[in-house]
Amino acid sequence: MLTAILSHRRDRALILPVIGAQLVVGTSLFLIPLLIETLRVHAGVPARAAGLLLSMELGISALTTVCLSVSRHNHSARRWAVCGALLTVVSTALTLVSPGLPLLFVTRLLAGVGAGIVGAEATKVLARGVDRERVIAIVTISSIVNAAFWLAVLPWWIDRFGYRAPYGCLLFICSLGTYLLMRLPSRSRPAAVKPEIPNSPFPLTALLAIAGVFLTQLGQGAFWSLQEIYGSSAGFNSHAIGIVLSAATLLLLLGAVGAAWAGDRFGHFIPLFTLLALNAISIALVSSVAVPWMYLAANALQSVTNLSSVIYQLAVAASLDRQGRAVAIGTALVTLGNGIGPGVAAILGGALGAPRVGVFVLALNMVAMGLYWLVILRLVQEPRLSASLP
Repeated sequence: MLTAILSHRRDRALILPVIGAQLVVGTSLFLIPLLIETLRVHAGVPARAAGLLLSMELGISALTTVCLSVSRHNHSARRWAVCGALLTVVSTALTLVSPGLPLLFVTRLLAGVGAGIVGAEATKVLARGVDRERVIAIVTISSIVNAAFWLAVLPWWIDRFGYRAPYGCLLFICSLGTYLLMRLPSRSRPAAVKPEIPNSPFPLTALLAIAGVFLTQLGQGAFWSLQEIYGSSAGFNSHAIGIVLSAATLLLLLGAVGAAWAGDRFGHFIPLFTLLALNAISIALVSSVAVPWMYLAANALQSVTNLSSVIYQLAVAASLDRQGRAVAIGTALVTLGNGIGPGVAAILGGALGAPRVGVFVLALNMVAMGLYWLVILRLVQEPRLSASLP
């Protein structure tokens, strides 16, 4: 099947190990709602500590990826990626037997470092692909299907095995990802590197764009971590919420397909502003209106507008910096924002209540839209930059 979708041999060689990398890096991000509630109910971890724990894990993963991505050392990507994956596997295995909160923090910190190493090395090798957009689409679809399955199944396993159920799932997924990563091409980057790239300044306009990425994804992480609470307020039990979250995760595909179909036929900014506005409104409804049908409908709208808005944000960043630095940093900030989000939600939710987190996300999206408006103004003032965007 991959032979029919990917016509280049190089892409076919990359696809399975890159999927493995995404399994190691991204699975815990999708499982945030179940992890927080499971740690709170079944492991006796306070809600704020659980949120900070997950924020720390995902945050250190993103920072590790950023630090390693800017290094220009020539080493074996396969060796580093496999070592990082093995660190994540061992740390997750230790999580299953961690007797207390301090050791739990240590094991998840090490797991985040390992995942960050995997993300950095897989991204470097992915740059060697021929049809990179199609490779990324296949990897994204596999990640969403993986998350949707576990979100639907894990609530039943949690009833039986407690907090060890989601971490046992992560252990299995990371082990599978490690096996796939063993097929990663060993070179971390092409031999020829343009000497002028490190010396070129980073565009201020691109900096505004990636700041918008971070703000919107900070809001997404805060909202996603409280989905169990919002669902309970709307009258759903944990099993029903798991099914709703699984369906919502699958709806991310609809948004991605829609963004791929629309492309730049409507420009970048009209779809971007529309998607960000609809996403913020849907999150505000989920967090404040405790009505079952509204919870379902708003979650569906939130899912469709979430990934599609990210695609347009990264497209803007890529157009503003032809050397690819902005889109690389923006991709890492997606993880960082989602990683910090649970900690922010735990603090705000504890102080002001969970419904106020929805207002906070609405405000973040409005600030991000203001940043993108500044991007438009700078593009109008600089015709050379505006020529790069349709």
